[in-house]
Amino acid sequence: MSSVSEAGPRRLNLVAIALGTAVIALANWWLGGWITPTEGEYRPGYVVILVALLVPGFLGALVSGLAAGHRRPTHGMMAALGMFAAEVIWGALGEDLAIGTVVVRALGFACGAALAGQAANRVGTHLRSARSLAEDGTAAASDRAPLLVVDELTMHYRTADGWVSAVDGVSFTLRTGEALGLVGESGCGKTSVAMSLLRLLPENAEFRGGSVRLNGVDLLDVTEDEMRTRRWSDIAMVFQGAMNAWNPVYTVYEQIREAMDTHFGGELAEEQIRDRVGELFDLVGLNRAMADRYPHEFSGGMRQRAVIAMALSCDPQVIIADEPTTALDVIVQDQILQELKQVQTALGMSILYISHDIAVIAEVTEVMGVMYAGRLVELGPTADVFSRPRHPYTYLLLESTPSVTGPRRVLAPLEGEPPNLLDPPAGCRFHPRCPYADQRCRDEDPTMEVIDAQSGYGVACWNWTSVPVRTRKGVDA
Repeated sequence: MSSVSEAGPRRLNLVAIALGTAVIALANWWLGGWITPTEGEYRPGYVVILVALLVPGFLGALVSGLAAGHRRPTHGMMAALGMFAAEVIWGALGEDLAIGTVVVRALGFACGAALAGQAANRVGTHLRSARSLAEDGTAAASDRAPLLVVDELTMHYRTADGWVSAVDGVSFTLRTGEALGLVGESGCGKTSVAMSLLRLLPENAEFRGGSVRLNGVDLLDVTEDEMRTRRWSDIAMVFQGAMNAWNPVYTVYEQIREAMDTHFGGELAEEQIRDRVGELFDLVGLNRAMADRYPHEFSGGMRQRAVIAMALSCDPQVIIADEPTTALDVIVQDQILQELKQVQTALGMSILYISHDIAVIAEVTEVMGVMYAGRLVELGPTADVFSRPRHPYTYLLLESTPSVTGPRRVLAPLEGEPPNLLDPPAGCRFHPRCPYADQRCRDEDPTMEVIDAQSGYGVACWNWTSVPVRTRKGVDA
């Protein structure tokens, strides 16, 4: 989605006001003789005048709202207010009319403009949603356009004991309007990948290779100042700890406003920012009045919703959701996930989900990547990975996860623990825990092999054909 800091919306507002004013001028010309004849005797009453002027006022402001509000709905509302001001001046100075007539005419156009502003907002939202769905439908035939391309990303941390290979040769593509999930045990590198994409890394982190291309621009090559402008406006993040994401001494509104001021360079007026925050709170299911409260006055689920609203404040193309439901009860978790899906559908954005909870990834993503010890070991359509995992690690993760659906079964525990990334094992990093490992696995490091060209399904395992098909027979222990 485009940023409102571009010059385009300014020109659109001028065009919109011109179009709306033209509609009102035509309405004045057409209705003037009928409503206010020269002899001064009003044929209809004031109520009829008010209702009659609702129509041209509505049409004039609706034209303005749709013309200016297709990028941001508040532009349409501002244009509608401009229509009201223009009519007051027109009526008061342009003709020798009674004050009652001026007031009624202004109210008629104002009510129409207010209704049109709301209609423009709703229609604009539906148009954006329809446009994103149409783009998805078109992209389905062309396998969707790549938006974020991560290629052989390698990032290490320097410690007193040596270099930790936190991210090692990770590659994936996030397409327009797509939801991609990264899953794995704690410490496998999921959050390090997210922080690498945003370049929000500590001083002891160092990129060793690879690229992160967003719309063709390598984020690892841009300057820090340029990267700062791209955060939140191009790529944003829903952080794992909602309470820790907020400054406790500022209200939630003040913190969201700070982000918008930083990225829009002060272009937006206070009223526009207030309206935008209200729209975001509506979108994530929060009461607008709560924006002026402090973070500690929000419940855990409400804080998480507010974090999502903040991430959406600058219209990013990509949202990274890092454990977005951590520490929330299952009911609130489901609500948050459903709202994220609705936001993605309505705005047509791409989302990268990060979680250790396989059930979360299954519910909200189309493509799923499995990480182990800093590497991506399996990547493919979520439904295919769940129904027929090819990597032993994915298979054992799924077999060790209880399910509330289907027959009861015996859980197969995933024994052992991830390796120390200061000194990872030779060959496949999973081989010390893998029941299908052989000598080749101990000696040679497997590369990602595409086993289904149509879906792009890939697996990094020498013995993926030995992984059994999952069954649900047996009884839970």
